[in-house]
Amino acid sequence: MSPDELVVMIGSGLFGLIGWSAWAVQLFTPARTAAQRRGAWSLVVAAIASVAIILVVLFTWSATDVRNDPVYLALYTFLGLAWLRIGELFFVLAGVGARDDVVERRNAAAAPAIGGALIAIACCYAGGNVGEGPGWWVVVFSAALASAALGLVWIVYDQTTGIFETVTIDRDRAAGIRLGGFLIACGIVLGRAVAGNWVDAGQTLVDFAQVAWVVLVLLGAAIAIERGAHPTPQRPEAPVPALGLAPAAMFIVAAAAYVIWLGPPA
Repeated sequence: MSPDELVVMIGSGLFGLIGWSAWAVQLFTPARTAAQRRGAWSLVVAAIASVAIILVVLFTWSATDVRNDPVYLALYTFLGLAWLRIGELFFVLAGVGARDDVVERRNAAAAPAIGGALIAIACCYAGGNVGEGPGWWVVVFSAALASAALGLVWIVYDQTTGIFETVTIDRDRAAGIRLGGFLIACGIVLGRAVAGNWVDAGQTLVDFAQVAWVVLVLLGAAIAIERGAHPTPQRPEAPVPALGLAPAAMFIVAAAAYVIWLGPPA
């Protein structure tokens, strides 16, 4: 292991482990009621699922020298933990907080939104690990490309529909589920868009554009659905099965079908 890889492993390991430990403490400290504890545990499950996605990819589809070496597996696992923690901090800046919204305010709509966002970030990072490459900076470049695109899509979605306000202020559970499902679907596509053997940055951008354009289709569908499903005075809370679970499942199934249709990355 080179000196820069050692620094990355130690730095990301400390940041990820300390960051997630602090997150858990902050999450459970105010969780006094049963509803608050359920909300906290739902986010813990989402975080564990996100780490599991990363581990599955590292052990099966990462570069040969990574999946056959415990030290490199540790390096990219720690880097993944740090990546997820940075992503979770972005959620807070975007206006949806795990502690404030899910636990303290007992907002049941925020939990699936944050959980879906965590899984989406995990998909972006995991995709950056698929294929052969010369080093950790390749993973960072690819994962950053996918994650930045996810953040941009998230911002556009909110600016055109006001989805954050629907989740955090209106507390519409169906909206939270729709948002979580949409983000997971985007994460699946964007993760696949950066997967594959590394050639150079230019080729990565070309390959990304050729695959990731489908996210714009998902975004258009999500905006159209949101305008029809937005709470109204006559219907202050949308039905969860029809306007929450069904659209979320549609987004995820469509993204998964597209990735399966594309086949393994080159």
